[in-house]
Amino acid sequence: MKLNKRYVPAALSVLLPAAVVMSACSASKGTDKPAGDGSDASKSANARTITVMRSDSSIQPVLKDSPALKQILAKTNVKINMEGVPSSDYEAKKKTLIATNNIPDVLHVTRADITNYAGTGIFLNLSPLIDQYAPNFKKRLEAEPEANKLKIDGSLYGFPIMARKSVAANVGSFPMIRTDILQELNLPTPTTFEELYEVLKAVKKAYPDSYPWTMRSGSQYNLRFLAYAFGSGFSIYYEPKQDKYLYGPAHPEFKEAIAYLAKLYKEKLLDPNFTNLTAQQWQQNLSSGKSVFFYDNYTFAVNFNAALKQANPKAKFDMLPLFKNSAGHKRNYMDNPSSFNSYAISSKIKNPEEIVKMFDWMYSDEGADITNFGVPGEHFTRSGDKVTISQSLLDQFKDKQDPYRAMQSFLGTGLLAFSTFTDDTPMLTISPPELKQWSDTVKQQKDRKEVVEKPLDPPFNAEEIEKLKQLTTKVDTVVTQNIDKFILGSRPLSELDAFAKEVAASGSGEIEDIYNKAWSRMK
Repeated sequence: MKLNKRYVPAALSVLLPAAVVMSACSASKGTDKPAGDGSDASKSANARTITVMRSDSSIQPVLKDSPALKQILAKTNVKINMEGVPSSDYEAKKKTLIATNNIPDVLHVTRADITNYAGTGIFLNLSPLIDQYAPNFKKRLEAEPEANKLKIDGSLYGFPIMARKSVAANVGSFPMIRTDILQELNLPTPTTFEELYEVLKAVKKAYPDSYPWTMRSGSQYNLRFLAYAFGSGFSIYYEPKQDKYLYGPAHPEFKEAIAYLAKLYKEKLLDPNFTNLTAQQWQQNLSSGKSVFFYDNYTFAVNFNAALKQANPKAKFDMLPLFKNSAGHKRNYMDNPSSFNSYAISSKIKNPEEIVKMFDWMYSDEGADITNFGVPGEHFTRSGDKVTISQSLLDQFKDKQDPYRAMQSFLGTGLLAFSTFTDDTPMLTISPPELKQWSDTVKQQKDRKEVVEKPLDPPFNAEEIEKLKQLTTKVDTVVTQNIDKFILGSRPLSELDAFAKEVAASGSGEIEDIYNKAWSRMK
């Protein structure tokens, strides 16, 4: 039974990733060659072509011939061959290319990739080139002190993705619930995790076919923010109450989050497929009425609401107040507006200064506008600090299941495309007013110190990096092999204390020591 008693399945258009045929990657692609597109031959005959590889999200597919990429060519004389790899395959593909020293000209990487592999020489050291070729980037870097944590032995090995914070939405994983269902069943707004449990039980009783709480991408993805809300943290994390780093699963506070999820699973209040539910399945559950609660990126709720209202005009997801944990504290992570993932350049590339200058343009005001909004005068106009998105562009995508990401996919713009200095103006413009209200609520929670931006790890020296590689593999394996066993019930909760000792014995304390020594140096 669906939650809408008169529910009629809505026709939902799901954005599917374009088929991607993987080609062999080689830094030799960075040599000068004609761009070779007939219609642009006069513009690009002498252009340089480089391959940029990044994950291709099903919610915002990467297009090879987008307006933004054409503008990059026109402005920098560099033609971008975008190689999108499905998100589910990206990590494995990236690791293989790094291990075989066969990365493309430019590779989308995480902070961990730079930490683990910069010392091998596979990525170009950008620091010697910044002063001469990247004045715009240098200016952005000076305004974002957190980016200094990305340095390895004082050098940068990637162009970090940063944000225009003056127009950044306050985004993160927050509790969202169907408030119309609360009203229908005369249920109080939950203010604690225990009260949420009682609400989910009542929903399950009223709608036996439902799975009230659904989550995507597995328990470890969700524990990154849920464990913190419960008063602990997942893997290694910064604990503000103690001003130090802790390895959450090795400490007793971590037990509560696992026991809570196990209870929900046992009573069928948690989606039984939580271990492997895809983003598309998760969205379908919430858009169709199969589930009523999620603790994830709240911006998706605008799309769920639009789909639900086709069958039930009263249906609505809304943000709940942060829950008090058992210690009586409200705490939650929010995303740093700057993602701090990076674009690393292959150290094999020829004439690297040309590519550095291209990236520097992307950090300029003009470059940031184009890689976030599209073509000036066609897709947007700017008057001083005010950006106006073209009404015809907004109308083109307003009826899509996810108007914002469909528009960004078409334009080739924003965080999930090829941009290094992101701007949330398009999202705030095309989305319903609830999105701005939720963002403002998070800002208020941040002002009350209930919400913090998840900090970057401190910078490590070469010896620490090598030691962390060994320790992290060993400790994380112990955690990964056991977390779902506890939630699914195949390992009893009575063994959680023994599990914490197993984590500690595998080396979690050594990880904490390395992090805290690095943090002390940083301070």
